[in-house]
Amino acid sequence: MQATTYTGRAGFRGDAMVVARRLFGPALLAGLLGGLAMIVVMILVMGAAGMGYATPLNIGMAAFVFTITPPLSMLPRLVALMGIHLPASAAGPLMTVAHGGHLSPAMMKSLGTMLTGMHVPAATVSQMGLLMSGKATNSTVASLMSSMSPSARSMVMNAMPVSAGQVVVGTILHFAFAAFLGLSFAALIGAAAWLRVPGMRTSAGIISAAVVGGAIVYVINRWGLLPPTNPLMAFVPQIAFFLAHLLFGLVVGIVLAVAFRRPAVAGRVASAPRGFGT
Repeated sequence: MQATTYTGRAGFRGDAMVVARRLFGPALLAGLLGGLAMIVVMILVMGAAGMGYATPLNIGMAAFVFTITPPLSMLPRLVALMGIHLPASAAGPLMTVAHGGHLSPAMMKSLGTMLTGMHVPAATVSQMGLLMSGKATNSTVASLMSSMSPSARSMVMNAMPVSAGQVVVGTILHFAFAAFLGLSFAALIGAAAWLRVPGMRTSAGIISAAVVGGAIVYVINRWGLLPPTNPLMAFVPQIAFFLAHLLFGLVVGIVLAVAFRRPAVAGRVASAPRGFGT
């Protein structure tokens, strides 16, 4: 009497909930460890490339929340790194005033007229005006930096002031996102194993799926999420960024593979009926 279809499916649903609860902790741990490995790689890579060791958190992740703009004191250097060479008669006063932290409307107008006369593109002149007036956005800064050489962009990022608040917020955002991905990977892999997707009940299959998941997350970030929400991330070394996503998937996959081998999880996953959910 206990083998009726209704009772069996209720039991299996109960087993699925137990599996979900048993995987919650390991999934969080997997995401956090994967996030740690990923951010360490990006800190080391960007630091070694001259972009500043704090940049991945101070600028990269923090730009989801903060408007990251170069301080006014960096303006003379920023102009030079963009390949704009002001005459000495203008460069000297600009440097003096910029270090004071304030440009008068008259000087901003004079500088804009000078840049126009030097045949600087109108869009660039407009963006420089926004930067000088304190109205620039992350998109404005990203557009200005896109006209620079890679080495010049690295110098700008390295020269950006490190803000403790931005680093803290960047750290929280990074690990929150990593934890969310850990839970998402566990849910998808667990569902695939429960539904008897070929290979998804083996350690190799779980790890491979997580690595592929890391690559998919990179593609979504690179061409979907980041361009409209955080354009400054376009200047992150993309090969390292991609490999860091694969490393994230590898770490998550290893932790989940161990979790799936625990008797309390493996036994219940193995009890899922053939064709369940179809």
